[in-house]
Amino acid sequence: MELDEALRKAADLIVNASSVVAFTGAGISVESGIPDFRSSGGLWSKYDPEVYCNYSVFKQKPELFWKMAVDMQSTMAEAQPNPAHYALAELESMGYLKHVITQNVDNLHQRAGSNKVRELHGNGSTASCMACRSKVPISEAMDQLNSGKSVPVCSRCGGVLRMDAILFGEPLQSSVMEGSLRLAMFAEVMLVIGTSLVVSPANSLVQLCKSNQGTIVICDPSPANSHLAHVMLRGNAGEVLPRLVQACKALRTKGKAQM
Repeated sequence: MELDEALRKAADLIVNASSVVAFTGAGISVESGIPDFRSSGGLWSKYDPEVYCNYSVFKQKPELFWKMAVDMQSTMAEAQPNPAHYALAELESMGYLKHVITQNVDNLHQRAGSNKVRELHGNGSTASCMACRSKVPISEAMDQLNSGKSVPVCSRCGGVLRMDAILFGEPLQSSVMEGSLRLAMFAEVMLVIGTSLVVSPANSLVQLCKSNQGTIVICDPSPANSHLAHVMLRGNAGEVLPRLVQACKALRTKGKAQM
C-alpha cells in the first residue's frame, strides 16, 4: 500500500473511531535529537544499563546512575518537540486522540501540548527524595552535580535524590500500567509510533488492543513490525504524522460539507 493511500485509510479509521490511543517509543524523539538508547550511538552503548540504570545498584551506588544521567540530561535538556509530537497534540485538540501512552521519559509530549499522557517509564524532568519524597526539577539535581557533587541530595532533609524514571529491576507504577492496559483494551484504533515493541510489559499493549478487535496503525521507517499492523505508515514520524493530521482535517471538512 502506497503512503498516500495508507494515510487516507488511517485518517478514515481515526475520524470514525470512538476511542483512539497513541503508543510511542524512543523513535518519535530521535528527530528531536535524542538517540534511541538501544541504538549504536545510544546511551546503552556507553553505559551498561544493568549497572548504571539498575535499581538495586542505585540503592548501593547512586553515583553510577548520576554519572550516566549527566550525559543523558545534556542531550535531553537541548531537545525540543518535533512535528510528530505537535501532530499528536493537534489530534488530541481536534477531539480524535484520547490518550498518549509513552515509553519515553523526555517530557516532549507535554511540552508539545498533549494533556493526556501516561508515562510507563516515568519522567526525567523531575527528581524525588528517596527519604521524604519531596519532588524538585531535574535542574536542581544537575546543578549539584555540575558543582562537583557525585550524588545530588534533598535540600529539605539531605536524602538522596533520584530521577523520576523507572530503573531496570523496578516495577512499573501499577496505576499507570493498569490505566494503560484499560486504554489499550478499549481502543478502537491504536497509533503506534517509534517503538521496537521489544520492551516488556509495554509491548503487550499492542497485542491486547489487537486481541480486543482494535485496529493497529504503525508509523515507522522500518517494516520490522509491519506484520502487526492493519495499516502501515512507512516513514519518519515527523514527516508522516503532520500529513495524517491534514488527512483527518480533510475528512472532517468533507463530512461537514455533506451535512
